[in-house]
Amino acid sequence: MQVTGSNSNQHILSIRFSADGFYFVLLNPKVKENGESSTPLIYNVDESLSFTANLKHAIDELEWLSYKYKAVHIIIATQRFTIVPLDFFEDEHAETLFYHNFQSIDNEVVEYNILQKNNSVVLYGIDKALLTMLYNLFPEAQVKAQATMLIEHLTEHNCHVDKRQMLYLYSKNSISIAALERHNLLFCNSFSCTQVSDRLYYILHCWKQLGMDQQTDELLLAENNSEADELKKELARYIAHITPVSPNFDIESTAI
Repeated sequence: MQVTGSNSNQHILSIRFSADGFYFVLLNPKVKENGESSTPLIYNVDESLSFTANLKHAIDELEWLSYKYKAVHIIIATQRFTIVPLDFFEDEHAETLFYHNFQSIDNEVVEYNILQKNNSVVLYGIDKALLTMLYNLFPEAQVKAQATMLIEHLTEHNCHVDKRQMLYLYSKNSISIAALERHNLLFCNSFSCTQVSDRLYYILHCWKQLGMDQQTDELLLAENNSEADELKKELARYIAHITPVSPNFDIESTAI
């Protein structure tokens, strides 16, 4: 990464924290305007350790994490999220709403992101020590749940078409699915699974339950691994319009 302590304030740093690993992107907006792209870095984590412990190791190993940046965007990949209508949301009731759907766990805090275009709020749980460490490291950081980025990305796609769209996002031990129709959020959830057959089942089950049309509606497939071709081949038997999108759309879209 071409960044130093003297030029870091010209760069935007985006980070995704996931059990699969930490994904970093550094971007100089002026360089991007000239057509040059940034180089991402994947930091492999010790899955036996917490996010906080892995972040401590990353800070020790990656000197540029201590630099000051023009902006910092942080994405938390978690299945512990729920969505409520904005019209009925009050921030003092965030924990009550969240724990209607999840059991309380130690040292967790409930944060939220407001989606004005979708009239929704994404509530998500994050380890208190991790959040404290992130804000100590990057006081001005914008923190979002990956579900928020999933919906925002799909909303951007959906505003240009007159059909329903579903977005599928792969991770090592789970998948996330969101569906929209003209900015109206129809569905968003995550499912634990590791096999192609299970991923296929969840996609088609959600597609059917939402009443999506096999011939006219569209599936956006954010996956780029050894299973992607097999999954797409199977899905093509049932869905006519399948469009690949970047599997890293969430972090790439923050680096603007």
